[in-house]
Amino acid sequence: MAIVLKFQKAHGPTLTRGPFKTLVFERETAREQTGAPVIATHSAQGWVVNGDEFLRLDVEPAVVVTWAGFLGGSSTTGRLHSVDGVAYIDRRMFAVVDRERGDWYLLREGRHHPVLMIQTAT
Repeated sequence: MAIVLKFQKAHGPTLTRGPFKTLVFERETAREQTGAPVIATHSAQGWVVNGDEFLRLDVEPAVVVTWAGFLGGSSTTGRLHSVDGVAYIDRRMFAVVDRERGDWYLLREGRHHPVLMIQTAT
């Protein structure tokens, strides 16, 4: 199964991107893999795709999010979405963008990580 991104505004149509084999949140950018072209950039108002701003990002299907060296690193599994700089797994706050540091702060771990690797859970 492949990863599909759905960007939503408060009103209006949804923008879909994908399918992707993997997804990387590299600081405040979403890419298919490290160093690949930018799919979306996080801003103070949400996610920006080709100059258009979106409030919410939904990642489908359920995914495994890994950090700290990836292979064999810590991870969490579930449905991922992001609103206003907060990433949720199955409706629970998982991580927040730290705009001062330019990375993700993982709430449960109490640690900062510049890169989150995302793969399908199935």
